[in-house]
Amino acid sequence: MRYNAHKLFYRPGTLPCLRHELTITEDQRQKLLGVRRKARAALRAGLKRAGEYLTQAEYSLLRAAPGRAAVNPSQLSFNPKFRTQGSWAYDTLNRPAKRSQQLDLDDGMYIPMSIVGINPSIASGVLFLISERILAQLCQAEGWTLDTSKSICIRIEVDAECHLDVNIYAIPDQKMVLLEKAFAEAASNRAMDSATLVNGPRDLRLDPTEIYVAHRKKGWEQSDPLELEDWFLKAAGRHSSWTDLKRITRYLKAWRDERWDACALSSIALMVCAVEALDEANNPPVAGRDDDGLLVVVRALAEKIGADIENPVVTGRMLNDHWTAAEKGHFQLSARSFREELDTALNNEASSGGVVGRIIKLFGPRVPNDSSLVAPLATIAAVRSTASQPAPSPRVGSQTSG
Repeated sequence: MRYNAHKLFYRPGTLPCLRHELTITEDQRQKLLGVRRKARAALRAGLKRAGEYLTQAEYSLLRAAPGRAAVNPSQLSFNPKFRTQGSWAYDTLNRPAKRSQQLDLDDGMYIPMSIVGINPSIASGVLFLISERILAQLCQAEGWTLDTSKSICIRIEVDAECHLDVNIYAIPDQKMVLLEKAFAEAASNRAMDSATLVNGPRDLRLDPTEIYVAHRKKGWEQSDPLELEDWFLKAAGRHSSWTDLKRITRYLKAWRDERWDACALSSIALMVCAVEALDEANNPPVAGRDDDGLLVVVRALAEKIGADIENPVVTGRMLNDHWTAAEKGHFQLSARSFREELDTALNNEASSGGVVGRIIKLFGPRVPNDSSLVAPLATIAAVRSTASQPAPSPRVGSQTSG
C-alpha cells in the first residue's frame, strides 16, 4: 500500500514532526548570536590598531610588494564589515543528532584589498596572525578555545555544543566604501527587518571575481559566499510551487547526521545533489508533500554521489574530489539503502506503523512515533475496482402547504 507520510516530516508551528526536532532552540540561537556579537566587537576594536598585534620581528611581514610603498605598522588600521554565511544564511541549520556533532555559525569578515597590496603572498598570513591574536584574547576571557587548524577560517570552540567559524575576505577598496555606506544606510533605516540588520544589505552586489578568501597555505582564493547563497535561493524559488528545497536539504543533512558521527559528505554537496535531482526529475514532487519531495531527491542521490559533484558557482571545482574510493563507495551504498527504505515505506509497506518504523530507522528518534500522522493512499486501481453504488433517494416530507 502507498502512504502519505508528510506529517512525520513537517507540521506547522511546534507540532511534533522531524522539522520541529531539527530546529535549534531559542537558547541555542541566542548563544550563537552572542558569540558572534562578541567576536565581531573584538575584531572591530582590534583591527583599528592592527599593527599593535605584530612584534618588532614580525614587521618584516609588512614589506611592500614591488612598486608599492612600505607600510608603517603603526598606521595599519582598518574597519572590517561582517556578513553571516552558510547554513544560517540559507536557513538550513539543523540541531545536531549526536553529542559528538556541533552547531556551527559561519561569519565572513570583509577587509579592503589594499591590505593585500602589502605583499599578496604573505598578506593572508598577516591577517590570520593578527585576527587570531585578537580572538585569542577574547577566548581567554570567555573560557573558549581557539582552533587555528582550519585552512580558510579561524574557529572559536565555544563548548561541546557549538562553534563559530570566521572567514577573511578581501574586496577592492572602492567596493569597501560602498559596503560601508550600504551598512550605514541599513542601520539607519528602522523599517528594515532584523535579519537585514544582522546579515547586511543584500542589494549591494559585488563582482564575484573581485572577492578573495584568505587561505593559510595558498594565500588567496577567489570566493564569493553570496554567489552560492543566491544560487541556492534561486533554486528554492524555482521549485517552490511543489516542494520546499530548504526543508528537503535539512532532511538530507538529518539522515547524514544520524547515519555518521562525522564524514566527508558535506552539506554543500548534499545541497547540490538535491537541486540537481529536482531540476532533472521527469515529474515534480506532489505539491505539499515533503515525503514525496524527499523521495524524488533520494532516488537520484546514489547516482549523484557516484559522479563528480561540481561547485555550482566555481567552474571546474569539485565538492567530492577529496573523497577516497572507499568513502565514495560507502556513501553510494548508504544512499541506495536510503532510497530503498524510503521507497518501501511510502509505496510498499503493510501498515502505517511500518511506515513510521522505517522512517525512524532512517532519521532516528527525532521522528515522532505516531502512526496517526501517516495516511494510506487509495490506488487508482482500487478506486476503479470499487463498484459504484446508487445513491439513495432523499427523504422528502410533505410539501402540501397548510
